Amino acid sequence: MTAIPAALTIEQGRAVCRILGLPPSLVREVRVTPLDGVEATLFLRDREGRYILHGEQPLTTTVHIPFTESGQEVSPRGTAR
Repeated sequence: MTAIPAALTIEQGRAVCRILGLPPSLVREVRVTPLDGVEATLFLRDREGRYILHGEQPLTTTVHIPFTESGQEVSPRGTAR
């Protein structure tokens, strides 16, 4: 049986974000499901790099990165070519 880690380091978490092409500083949450792909909740920032707030809470957006068949090329917009 494969050993499941009790915890990950912060650097390992950041590495997961980078592997997925997500800037670690913007990631609030990442979920990976075997059939659906990756769903990431990201913080929104303005042009000066400040978090955009709604009241006292930072605004977020959710992006979905679907899985594709092995070898299928995907455009930067996320559509199959």
